[in-house]
Amino acid sequence: MHHHYFIVTDSFEHIVDCFCPDGDHSDVLEIKKEDFIEVTNDKKFLFDTGWYILVILNKHWHFYMALDDLDKYFTKGYLASLVDIELKINHLKFQVDQSLGKGDEASFLHTTKCLKESSELKLRLEHFLQQMEIESQLL
Repeated sequence: MHHHYFIVTDSFEHIVDCFCPDGDHSDVLEIKKEDFIEVTNDKKFLFDTGWYILVILNKHWHFYMALDDLDKYFTKGYLASLVDIELKINHLKFQVDQSLGKGDEASFLHTTKCLKESSELKLRLEHFLQQMEIESQLL
């Protein structure tokens, strides 16, 4: 079973849909920056609302998220995979070099701050992925 892992790059609120027979209630879940989201292969299709995918938040909370919501969060930049972060870091390093070449101190300071933040997110996600690898080998 292959799962996809993401780190939350910006806090956001998600409305967790209920699949109860009455289905008239939902919960708001605050998903915080640096949380981890594991996207599983477990899917459900509901005729009135579409596809849902089982996600696991921080290895503890399991809930179904609408595929449209997952796509929206990814498009808005709230979630990033390891490859996404590595690409961002490469781009930020290029911007740091450009701002140094131009002598643009404000741009340099802003970009180095973003670079440091992205590098920290990368380390956290790498550590999490290593933990997941160790746990899967123990099973």
